[in-house]
Amino acid sequence: MPLEIKENRGVYKILGEVTAQHVGTLQAYFDSILESNDSFMVNLEDVTVLDSSAAHFFEKLYRRSAELNKVIALIGRQNENVLEIMNTTKTNYILSPDRV
Repeated sequence: MPLEIKENRGVYKILGEVTAQHVGTLQAYFDSILESNDSFMVNLEDVTVLDSSAAHFFEKLYRRSAELNKVIALIGRQNENVLEIMNTTKTNYILSPDRV
């Protein structure tokens, strides 16, 4: 399944595969979101594949939002596809404990 992002009231739901080839597109997309929003949520519960490059991208997004005094919540702790690679890359600390 190709990468798809759906927005609904400040929640950006990512569906499909998120790999190194999508990082550039995600960077441009979320840079725009960071410019225009003080807080937003990224839902990773429907991600089918997440690779280490994508996990590190989300970590950088998390850190960058903090540097800009923005609030980002990354939801996906219940998704084994996401949690496994986040545990491996030691980026699981960015995942919020709550579900949407």
